[in-house]
Amino acid sequence: MTKIFFLTGWFLMAQVTNQYATVIPVNDQNVRRGLSPYNWVCGDGYICSSVNGASISVKFKGTTKVSLQVGTDKLAFRSPDRYPIIAWRVNGGDLQTHQLVQDEASIILSSNIADPVIDLYIRGMSPFEDRFTGDVPPNAVKISGFAVDEGGHTTKVKVPRKNWLTIGDSILSGDAALLADGQGRPADDLWAASDEARASYGYLLANHLGYRESRLAFGGYDWGGGMAKVPTLSLLIDQATSTVSRLEGGKLRPVPDVGFINLGENGSPADRDVIDALVNLRSRVARATEIIVMIPVSGRARTEISRAFASYKKASGDSHANLIDLGNLTLSSADGQHPNLAGHEAIYLAALPVVNNLLHH
Repeated sequence: MTKIFFLTGWFLMAQVTNQYATVIPVNDQNVRRGLSPYNWVCGDGYICSSVNGASISVKFKGTTKVSLQVGTDKLAFRSPDRYPIIAWRVNGGDLQTHQLVQDEASIILSSNIADPVIDLYIRGMSPFEDRFTGDVPPNAVKISGFAVDEGGHTTKVKVPRKNWLTIGDSILSGDAALLADGQGRPADDLWAASDEARASYGYLLANHLGYRESRLAFGGYDWGGGMAKVPTLSLLIDQATSTVSRLEGGKLRPVPDVGFINLGENGSPADRDVIDALVNLRSRVARATEIIVMIPVSGRARTEISRAFASYKKASGDSHANLIDLGNLTLSSADGQHPNLAGHEAIYLAALPVVNNLLHH
């Protein structure tokens, strides 16, 4: 039979048979527990994110079938090739992907596995559209719940206790990571299909060191803001969108154990933008949170970032703020700037001993 589910401000019509008899809403406590912190917006009846790499981990019981319930009413892309791509693994198995299409309402994630654990994330998303305006940015992935067998439910999923916040640009987003060495930049419409959020060396570092990664990384971004209407970092730390705050009681919750920043590829920042961002980030985390600023491996903005960081350090006396410079690395990349899978792996391997030493000194 057919049921109509009404959600605040919009509705979702799903074909519900004995295969999918229960919808677990996104306000379910175990779904909320499985959200990567800082980069999801939790509305009334939906969650959304425009960050490439936002993730959800959910453990299901009493079901063999799971279908993701989505809304595309806020997607306004000029080309269907720019629509977001989601990726997921069931019980740690092979990666599966799906690119959203207009008017899509349901995506089958698992159809024949009992009590599946699903790790889902946004793999690809065009960097060109607005990512900041309104409660639900025009290009955000909007999720309302999971349809399961009758009697199916969620249970607690194990996630790392320590949290790692990655802040960066298109490189840390994983843009162009799926392209071959020297292939060149993709056409504008094909950026989403070239991305791989889990390729990011920010994710690789966090995952290897036992942290749960969340990220604020956008194409064309810099300390002072960037394309797609994303504001200066000192504001972005506080605001998930132009209308939705990231803060609870003036702090990021949970308080991250590590804040990892790598910006400077998109222009030389003003000292003030770097200093303001670091001052604000420190005010939103704990005194013991390790803030790590990494000079881009291309060497871009090395002088400006080093100078601004030194000014911040001298004025603040912040003993848990660190600047690392790996020097200029020759990497496998699509276009001489955006690393591919091998390029991200190379940055990760070069950065790992330095970051590991900082965190365990």
